[in-house]
Amino acid sequence: IEAGKCVEKSIEALNDKNISSGIKHFPGHGATKGDSHEGFAYTDKTWEELEESELKPFYAMVGNQVPFIMAGHISLPEITGGDLPCSLSVQVIQEYLRDRMGYEGIIITDALNMGAIEDHYPSGQAAVMALKAGVDMLLMPADFPAAYEAVVEGAGNGEIPLERLDASVLRILTLKAEIRKIL
Repeated sequence: IEAGKCVEKSIEALNDKNISSGIKHFPGHGATKGDSHEGFAYTDKTWEELEESELKPFYAMVGNQVPFIMAGHISLPEITGGDLPCSLSVQVIQEYLRDRMGYEGIIITDALNMGAIEDHYPSGQAAVMALKAGVDMLLMPADFPAAYEAVVEGAGNGEIPLERLDASVLRILTLKAEIRKIL
């Protein structure tokens, strides 16, 4: 059975029980080396190579506008030119997932207390970078107060455009309103 069909059937089953579903870890862990829980995880694949395998289920679910996609902390050095995790990358989140793939739902980070983030970025910096990249929700910063303060400061000084945050709030509230109609 095709991976996209398996994901689609799982999501349909959850939706039938009024459970908002999500898929993870964008852009896919299929060929990664390393473990983002412990530290650096990466793949040397190009977008074209990822589109032949890891991205297929994501393309299927973006077409169905699955409510959530979790951004992984995988690095794509052949694409980004460095070791920046996807969850913090404008090039991956905004330019590829949103603009190229057309995803309009909620993007949530993988846990920000994992080694791939915590070992390389202070909590405040990681939170701001993720939001600027186009992520809507931040999962488990290692130091929540520091992440919160950095986001408030970034929104106040213009580092994080308010339009960027407004778009996230609108996505979240829209899903909540849809859920309330169902229940």
